[in-house]
Amino acid sequence: MPLLKNKFACLANLPSMPTLLMEALQQINGKQNLTLLVDKIGQDPSIVIRILRIANSPFYGMSREIGSLREAIVLLGINRIKDMLMSLCFSRMLPEQHKDFNYDLFLHHSMAVAECTRQLANCTSTSPDFAFTAGLLHDIGDLVIVMLFPDEFSQLVKMSEKFGIEEEQKVLGFNHTIIGGKAAQYWNFPQEIQEAIEQHETYPESATTKSLGLLVYTANLLIVNTEQPDKSALEEHEPICTALAILNVSIDQAAHCTDSGRQFADQILTLH
Repeated sequence: MPLLKNKFACLANLPSMPTLLMEALQQINGKQNLTLLVDKIGQDPSIVIRILRIANSPFYGMSREIGSLREAIVLLGINRIKDMLMSLCFSRMLPEQHKDFNYDLFLHHSMAVAECTRQLANCTSTSPDFAFTAGLLHDIGDLVIVMLFPDEFSQLVKMSEKFGIEEEQKVLGFNHTIIGGKAAQYWNFPQEIQEAIEQHETYPESATTKSLGLLVYTANLLIVNTEQPDKSALEEHEPICTALAILNVSIDQAAHCTDSGRQFADQILTLH
């Protein structure tokens, strides 16, 4: 088996990230420039149309129809528009169809975790700057595996449709959190997002402090639990309870964050 560094060298074959997504990422911590953002988004009419469709969806419950991008930004806030932009750009970068990869399921999960992470950040008074984006991109390592190691991905699916980190490590010599972190570094994502991608499967120690990685880890657990046919009650899910205790988030708050995440994903995919 090739050395890991040789496998990671193939990251150079990854496509460029959508320009709008990268520009939005760069603005998250920068000065909010409404005119610049409107101008940039306005250069892509298809994105504008889809943002307006999302803004007018039942998820936001606006009392009247939003008719322009600038109006959407004023009414919903520039950060919410950035979240929508991230979601739409992210869906555009999906690789060519792979017969064994469920694209709709992947998108729904990513969108749900993104919104759930944002809601958790609000509950914990944590800076929401990177919360949505880190949640959205947490499983980007899965996409990298599908794009760069399609045969190995098919082998994993044959082992188990619900394969995990252990199977990935066995077949590839690494897992999706590792390759995801490497890809985030290659694409020059902010350091906080790189770390959250790498940590989103890491079980928190009892002394762990609040972090973006912990928020994404918790949101991922919450959404994954709802995706199981035999989902457990949150208070009976020990890893979730441990994470919520560290974050000082109640079961009721967690349930609300989870519901919001799934509702957001439902709306995005309906309009996709």
